[in-house]
Amino acid sequence: MSRKSCKRRVKSTGNLRMSCCPWKITAVFYPVDRILHQIEADGTVDVVQGKAVFKECMRGGWYEMVPAMEGIIEFHDLANTRHGLSADTSGLSKLAKKLEYSSPIFESDIEQAKRSVESCKREALKLTLDQVEDILKTVRISSEFDRLKEAA
Repeated sequence: MSRKSCKRRVKSTGNLRMSCCPWKITAVFYPVDRILHQIEADGTVDVVQGKAVFKECMRGGWYEMVPAMEGIIEFHDLANTRHGLSADTSGLSKLAKKLEYSSPIFESDIEQAKRSVESCKREALKLTLDQVEDILKTVRISSEFDRLKEAA
């Protein structure tokens, strides 16, 4: 007696929107929200060897804040261009530059960064998982090219 084999069905995430998995957006923005809260609460930023850092809770490592923010900014700028979104990244860009150059950060900078974060979160919910994966792939390739340029 032969056994029938089941056909494996691969489900595409095609039209599934990010609004169906908001925890992914929360995970991405948690370090930014945390550093904004820390600056507001006590006016400090965690620094290692002169660079602003954040602790990533899932893996437990310390990572540089500025490149992480630049990745978020690049992602949302690409999403704006490719998919007609209107995420405002200006506050995040300004904060990233101030952190990079150890410039004073004012309350207005924090408020502008918070507005940018909320705008990015709101607009990211409109993307599909496939769109997100495509943009992430582009950002990763760009980051790798930048890393290779620096090594050369």
